[in-house]
Amino acid sequence: MGYSRKQLEAKGFDEGAYQKCFAKHQQEHQRVRLRCLRAYYTGKTPQEIGQEFGLHEQTVRLYLKTYLSGGFEALCAAICRPKPTLLSAEQMAAFKATLLNSRPNEVGLEGNIWTGKLMRQYLQDRYQVTYKSGIYDLLERLQLSHQKAHSDYSNAKPEEQELFLADLKNTLLQADGRTAVAKFDEFSVSSRPSSHYGWAQKNTRPKVKTDEKNATAPTAF
Repeated sequence: MGYSRKQLEAKGFDEGAYQKCFAKHQQEHQRVRLRCLRAYYTGKTPQEIGQEFGLHEQTVRLYLKTYLSGGFEALCAAICRPKPTLLSAEQMAAFKATLLNSRPNEVGLEGNIWTGKLMRQYLQDRYQVTYKSGIYDLLERLQLSHQKAHSDYSNAKPEEQELFLADLKNTLLQADGRTAVAKFDEFSVSSRPSSHYGWAQKNTRPKVKTDEKNATAPTAF
């Protein structure tokens, strides 16, 4: 106890800062902490302070330690209690894997992109858990963010490459002097969107698998 009092004397107690902090923080539990600190500074022991405010001695000591380490603001800081989650750790991991690896229409829902409404419906159907709100808080805890995807082209198959070269060779050999053969490298025309927004791990980008490049072929004019 003596060591703590020496620390408090070394840190000091600013009455003006105390009054300002007391006026700023109007919750009773915050003001009790301030009163405990002031009482200790005036010479009362943690036991006496605990009896006066109906607190355990160790609670008073904790208040003093908090002030010594962080000052008035630390002493009056709001207590952040973790919000209870409706899903178990295993369920959250499975839900995250579903968002990253499946589309809604692949798990029995109508839709191609995960929206808040579809996610709530999935959790209700799969785990009988109702999220009236807080679905995006859940996504934050899962370290997921909504990002623009990019196409992920798979490697061409060797046999398809051989067929393409044979077809191109025949086209060139059969062409007359008035025929031109044009080939566009890494170019495709498709009605399928090349990119969209999707859910992915933070600091990454979601990928959309596509085989559009395998559909290209030489065009004769």
